[in-house]
Amino acid sequence: MEIELADLGRLLAAVAGGAVVGFERELHDKPAGFRTNIMICLGAALFTLLSTRLAGEGQMGDRTRIAAQIVSGVGFLGAGAIIQFRANVIGLTTAATIWTVASIGMAFGAGEYLLGVAVTALSAGVLFGLTFAEHYIARWRTMVHLEIRMDATQAVCDEVERLVREAGVYCKSWTVTKSEGEFRALTSLVGPIEVLEHLQSELISQDHVSALKRF
Repeated sequence: MEIELADLGRLLAAVAGGAVVGFERELHDKPAGFRTNIMICLGAALFTLLSTRLAGEGQMGDRTRIAAQIVSGVGFLGAGAIIQFRANVIGLTTAATIWTVASIGMAFGAGEYLLGVAVTALSAGVLFGLTFAEHYIARWRTMVHLEIRMDATQAVCDEVERLVREAGVYCKSWTVTKSEGEFRALTSLVGPIEVLEHLQSELISQDHVSALKRF
């Protein structure tokens, strides 16, 4: 089996497609960044190319057998990028990007250049464009999770809870536990970003609040 210029062109196109999508991921410091997306796209293109070539040599093989396993294989890779942290599920966009990048690689590996370029452009447009849309939406509605550490007295706890509930934001949850001689409150709040930031400043300025963590 010899490499042909057409094959090399498909692989280079896959590298370019993965690089375009990976660039946006790298800018936002995501776990699957520039190099990861390039390798996923290149690997998917090579598997697709090999699937076609190997089946063609035997004349009896299934040209889609190897390529079909890319979908399930990349699914396991994407699942590793998903993390559940307390009330949040992190990494869904990264997992979906990995899955899409693999499909781009398959398109280039199959010689479908127009389809590969179109999906690359659409993916980059969604990732770049929706970032600005999310920032705009966050001005009016965003959700934060706060951990508030305060003196272990009921009066202080009631005062902090009052500040939170009267801040003009929606309190989705409020849980208080006692540990190491202090109260620890966990709360999930939804509201305009400016109001949330003002609330955080007001909370940390309280004499009886020792620490405030946002996650």
